[in-house]
Amino acid sequence: MTSTDFSYPQPTDDELAAQQPRSPAPPSQLVYASPRPDDLADAHASAAARMDGAASAKSPTLGKVAVVFSIVAMVLSLAASVILGVTVGPSEAASGYYFTDTPDWYQTLATVLVGVQGLCTCSGLTTIVLGITAAATGRGRTPGIIAIAIAAIAPFVSFGTFVALSFLAA
Repeated sequence: MTSTDFSYPQPTDDELAAQQPRSPAPPSQLVYASPRPDDLADAHASAAARMDGAASAKSPTLGKVAVVFSIVAMVLSLAASVILGVTVGPSEAASGYYFTDTPDWYQTLATVLVGVQGLCTCSGLTTIVLGITAAATGRGRTPGIIAIAIAAIAPFVSFGTFVALSFLAA
């Protein structure tokens, strides 16, 4: 009940003792609410040991996994966008404007590449969740933030690459 601001009246020892609950135990076995100085030092030492152990137990593996997922998703998405962007212009010029007018091999290729984009989208969303978890729990905070940034930027880069290449190849 002490304060660093001494302008407020401080309670006396008698007032503090009066606030303690009555105990039917004899005075030699009374337990006081305020710890002894050596008990306080032991409590601080054990708390510091627990904090050091808890900090060292958190592995940055989750953040690193999130970075790997985000990089793989971005590379696959960019590869699919490049292939589709380079082939859509010439295919449209040769076969016609409608997708059903294109050859069967191109329809299969385009369908597979759109499926790869969907897989990369799911991987990117998973990466964002893993990155947030890693950053919030301290299990690879910096890699988790990097993974979130890569996963958030990748769709824009991929779509921009697709659009740019589809107009250039036409």
